[in-house]
Amino acid sequence: MKTAELANVGMIAIDMDGTLLLSDHATIPQENIDAICAAHDAGVCVCISTGRMAEDASDFIRQYDLPCMIIAANGARIAERALPEGKIIYGRRFETQDALRALDILLPYGMMINGFEDGIVNTVQDESGRDYHLVARGLIEPRYGKENIREAAERGIMKLFIVANGMWSAVSDERIPPAREALRRALPHLEIVSSSPNNIEIMPKDTGKGMALAWLAEQLGLTRENVMAFGDAENDLSMLEYAYHSTAMGNAPEHVKDVCRYVTATNDECGVAKMIRRVLAAKQSEHE
Repeated sequence: MKTAELANVGMIAIDMDGTLLLSDHATIPQENIDAICAAHDAGVCVCISTGRMAEDASDFIRQYDLPCMIIAANGARIAERALPEGKIIYGRRFETQDALRALDILLPYGMMINGFEDGIVNTVQDESGRDYHLVARGLIEPRYGKENIREAAERGIMKLFIVANGMWSAVSDERIPPAREALRRALPHLEIVSSSPNNIEIMPKDTGKGMALAWLAEQLGLTRENVMAFGDAENDLSMLEYAYHSTAMGNAPEHVKDVCRYVTATNDECGVAKMIRRVLAAKQSEHE
């Protein structure tokens, strides 16, 4: 790792689950909080880059008082800061025919389907009967049923999120692979990824964390050589491939580590903080 190259980092993009958060998917450790604040104080733009909704990331930013921008919904939204105070500065939506075709493919599998609009989740529930977790947390408005999700598709939704058993799990479900393959065959132009073995995340054409990160870097006058990104899963690959300073978490699978320039410690070992401290040390050395 070349110190001079790390000193060039001007923006840091950080995935949430498996990266910034502990493995409880609910806690940002103090070590990561301190590192993010130190990077911000050193003039580095820090951005949460997540498959979660902007309302969800905003809740964490407010809770932990983080000085962060937000890339949300796997790149379908960018917010200048936490909502509702912050403003959405970039957005993507499905073409109506693509969203309706995806729903026609997915509904027979009997899984929970969530279609997102700003501030709204349109849900077709599975046999578990669970609500989407942002509804339980009071962050977004729920609308239920096939009719509502089709009406949302007509208006324009930003992301479809399919969960095999209504909640995050590291255990695969037998319905996921065939559903995903059917989507790929029928709609090859869409962005189709997973963040765990039991889900499918579908975004509009030309949408992804990498494209959103590249757009944001350009707005800030930065190049990819100035960008560091942290991730651990398939839905992080596009931003890890874009960012020159791509960093895989120690808990990432090998195919994610293989595309990255660096590998840091695991999420539970505060690997984000450890690498940020190396960036800040390099910047300090350059100015001594």
